Amino acid sequence: MREVSVNSKIAFIDPAHFAEVPVFDLLQAAAAGHVGIDQRLIHAIVDRGPAATPDLLRFGLAGHQDDPVNLEEDLIAIFRHLNSPEALPFYIRTIRENPDDVSDELIDGIVPFGAEALDPLLALYEELGEEQGSDVGFLLAALGVRDERILKLLTERLEYDAGDAALALSVYRDPAAKPALEAMLAQIPESEDAIRRELTMAIESSDEPHSDAEVEPEPFDLWELFPETTTPPVEVLSEGELLEMLSSSAVEYRAEAATSFRNRGEFSVPVRNRLLEITRKDPDVTVRASAWEALGEKLDEPAIRDSLKTALNDESRDIKERCGALVGLAGASDDKRVAQQIQAFYDRPETRAKALETMWRSFDSKFAAVFPKHLDDPDPECRRAAIWGTGYLGGEKNAPRLATMFEDEEFRSDALFAYSLVVPGKVTHENVPALFKKINEAANGLSYGEAELVQAALDQRLVMHGLDPYFANSEFDEDEDDEGGDEPKLNPALAHASPTPAALPAGAKVGRNDVCPCGSGKKYKKCHGA
Repeated sequence: MREVSVNSKIAFIDPAHFAEVPVFDLLQAAAAGHVGIDQRLIHAIVDRGPAATPDLLRFGLAGHQDDPVNLEEDLIAIFRHLNSPEALPFYIRTIRENPDDVSDELIDGIVPFGAEALDPLLALYEELGEEQGSDVGFLLAALGVRDERILKLLTERLEYDAGDAALALSVYRDPAAKPALEAMLAQIPESEDAIRRELTMAIESSDEPHSDAEVEPEPFDLWELFPETTTPPVEVLSEGELLEMLSSSAVEYRAEAATSFRNRGEFSVPVRNRLLEITRKDPDVTVRASAWEALGEKLDEPAIRDSLKTALNDESRDIKERCGALVGLAGASDDKRVAQQIQAFYDRPETRAKALETMWRSFDSKFAAVFPKHLDDPDPECRRAAIWGTGYLGGEKNAPRLATMFEDEEFRSDALFAYSLVVPGKVTHENVPALFKKINEAANGLSYGEAELVQAALDQRLVMHGLDPYFANSEFDEDEDDEGGDEPKLNPALAHASPTPAALPAGAKVGRNDVCPCGSGKKYKKCHGA
């Protein structure tokens, strides 16, 4: 039993029916953003064993540049788990499409092919040329295969990029490479410390014996890559697709679709009418509650406001549904009766988290003193709401308490956003880089994703002070980024405050595509791995 989207004709598939659906259809739905990519979906694919491979290859070898969701990493992981001997053409195609950004996971998928991958990779290197062949050269070195063609290719690369070729030759380890390495070392000036170091290491390692079995690969755990359950990525879906999702037989999908309209802000009259219909007819209270919350975006319509109040005050309704109506009425906190209900729900432990959420969504300063009291609340949802409320309404004096939560993985992202709203400092365009730097230091370094989150928060802070955003309005040429790949790009104005990864634990390894631990913001292979 499947549900078909009118817009794209690609199924919105209930997770309960994943096992009944062909693998190719599951992949199409995932690429369209019509299913959540979680362990249920992956099980429905890999539990079929080798029988899944033809559909995986059919999908993987087709063009997917326009897909809303890129499944490349997921397919690599699935093929690795299945140990599919037929996966090599997909791996080669993946490299060809993005030769400057071959992931460590893809390298780990290809290396076990050994000699079987040799000719396809040599042909690909010939096709790409020296400029784009760096990662292919490294892959050839890592295959564990001694071949004169590999040696010739890598020693010729010394003239093009000595550091890069030396790194590959350190992996390849062939005494026959020593003359070329020594000759290149003699040409490199003493001032080029990094390149000389790589060449010296390659020379020293060239005499070490090479064995396919000398390094045991780390066990590959497919399941740690995916959550047990998740919903479709609603941010990539159109309004029409979300309307279709509201008709899903999966409760979690309907609830997420309804919630998405609250987060989108403006939505059309058909959406409003459908949400009202859900509040009357949907059999699940979670879905009805989510619909009430979303209808809060139409609070300026008297009929909607009255419906929300009626639902809130109707004690015969499930308390969860009434909580949804309460959140929907956050923008009406100046209404005496609504304010009384916010307080009444706050006084009840089982509804306190939703009352706190309503308070911060109201942006009503009369609630400002409430949030700091719950920053250590044992209820995680109360604590999360308190973090957001402290950010929006708590003021600069509460910034230190938010900073203490940076070490808590569960709340770090929430605390970073909230802290960015209240970190002490002038709220001006000129002072934004200084604020960013202060946040970066307080957080002991930001990942690229966290840096984007902080940028969004600082932009919102500017808007709250009547100023235009700083980052959203900045123009810069992405072509100037020589890294390629998919990392979020930081605004050049923050170059002096670029994210600094925390120090690596002793013995930890850095992948070639990981951010270099030196703090440059570059990939390791382009920095200290070069």
